[in-house]
Amino acid sequence: MFNSSVLDVAVGLIFTFLALTLAVSTMVEALASVLKWRSKTLLQGVKDLLNDQQFTGLARDIYNHALVNPRDDGKAMTEQQLKCKPAYIHPQQFADAMIDITRIADAAPEAVSAEVAKIKDPQLRSLMQGIVVRTSGDIDKIRIELARWFDNGMDRLSGDYKRKTQAWSFALALILAAALNVSAIDIGLALWQRPLLIKTIMPVASQTPSEAIAAVQKLGTLGVPTGWSAANASLFWSTRGIWTFLGWLVTAFATLFGAPFWFDALQQFVRLKGAGPSPDEKRSGSGAAA
Repeated sequence: MFNSSVLDVAVGLIFTFLALTLAVSTMVEALASVLKWRSKTLLQGVKDLLNDQQFTGLARDIYNHALVNPRDDGKAMTEQQLKCKPAYIHPQQFADAMIDITRIADAAPEAVSAEVAKIKDPQLRSLMQGIVVRTSGDIDKIRIELARWFDNGMDRLSGDYKRKTQAWSFALALILAAALNVSAIDIGLALWQRPLLIKTIMPVASQTPSEAIAAVQKLGTLGVPTGWSAANASLFWSTRGIWTFLGWLVTAFATLFGAPFWFDALQQFVRLKGAGPSPDEKRSGSGAAA
């Protein structure tokens, strides 16, 4: 039962998705590093949070503060003059920087409200006044409130960044699937008809992206319709073009689940085909019953 064709096809497809996901993840990380997506997204998020789209007020002051941007000289007047944009800001450091910039740390408790009233932006002024009232002007409590506010804003920003990277991941995965002709539908049909093919491919958890791609390309040498041989190209343009394209879409969508998801799934299916969990896994409770 456990050595059925269904499991063979599942293992083959999961391995294919894992290999493509590893490659796509590496490509997206390389793009994010080269194009500095994280630091640019964070800067835009801080500008949105502080209502300072022109980078002439609080956002500029925050980025010139040594706690937030210790690698810069603190003299930037425009975004272009920022030499080093941070890719991450700790909420506590943001809160301390805000307290320093608004000068409420130096004010006596009864004078904190007067300092907050000097904030030009009405929304931020209202926010700070509410925090001061709730905390009775206690600096430590103000710091905690500001850190929480910043953290909540960054949670929403993280969602925007994730959607951006997922869009790029899907686009790159679709391009890669088309370039290598990795169609989940074609591979699934081939493995269903010839289940012994999967036994020639050994899934390895520590594979590099290049090794993973090479493993997927190896399917083509085993009779699975991957790659762009003359026969596969002829088949694509004759009768199976639409199914192959749909298979590329399935492959691209599958990469959005991420490598950890497919690696865990692969472990579960390989274990199911084998002898069950190891003694260590039983003791830790991490092994699935099989």
